[in-house]
Amino acid sequence: MKSIFKKILAVFAPFILSYNLQADEQSELKSRFLNKIDEIIVIVENKSITKEQRNADIVKSISPMFDFELMAKLSLGNSWKELSASDAKRFVDLYVERMKQSYSAKIDAYEGEKVEIKKIEQPKSNRMAFFTDLVGKEEKLEIVYKFHKPNQSMEGKEDWLVYDVEILGVSILKTDRAQFKEFLQTKSIGELMDALAKQS
Repeated sequence: MKSIFKKILAVFAPFILSYNLQADEQSELKSRFLNKIDEIIVIVENKSITKEQRNADIVKSISPMFDFELMAKLSLGNSWKELSASDAKRFVDLYVERMKQSYSAKIDAYEGEKVEIKKIEQPKSNRMAFFTDLVGKEEKLEIVYKFHKPNQSMEGKEDWLVYDVEILGVSILKTDRAQFKEFLQTKSIGELMDALAKQS
């Protein structure tokens, strides 16, 4: 009987180990994610700083957990390959500024909502999704944060990075990609960057 049990355990041991490692990673990332949310709320509720300083502090806080370069790259699709190194850097900077403006508008509407994690999915060893609710006094908004784990560590970045956010089922990344694709059907990437620069 013990021999059979050992054989069964030998077969399933790798899966059990894999599950435990995933559970540990999920728990660690969940803790860091919630700490980051608390950090941002403290900044938002600080009435002694200007709106500009608040936004700068929030971007500084979230930057280590967001892969802005990948988001910018994916938002352009195949058009990213057409960019020179200097234009690629400019586009990333403009994309980050665009996201900063978007976050600023959402933060202005903040009224004490809380973030609750409903579930965590890890379809691949290097992919994870946090399904959350932004809970207000009268309603809640579902927001999904999609993370990826780069093959190599990135300076100034955490090991798990957000590369897309879905709000009520609408992907920010896919929305940007659709808008940029439509723009580039009649205009150049240079004109797209000029348009983004005017928005900042």
